[in-house]
Amino acid sequence: MQNQKVKKIRLGSTGTKHWNFKTGNETLAAKKQRSERSLRLHYLQDIGHQLNFMGGQRIPGRKPVNYLALDYKNKDHLAYAIKIIDSN
Repeated sequence: MQNQKVKKIRLGSTGTKHWNFKTGNETLAAKKQRSERSLRLHYLQDIGHQLNFMGGQRIPGRKPVNYLALDYKNKDHLAYAIKIIDSN
């Protein structure tokens, strides 16, 4: 006779009560809008840190999809970042 493993069910952590449950209510438009807001925040933070008028820790985690590392002492790079921040 072989050893048969029995799957144990953890009560309270299935379905909607599970910590990783996703409802599927976020649309593609909502995801795009969230990504654009994140991009703006990252550029604002970069400008503040590179021009030395903002201190503290940076935003943790991955950078947004369209993020480019810029040199803010270059006028063209600064203008590009301000254009991204100002777009709405």
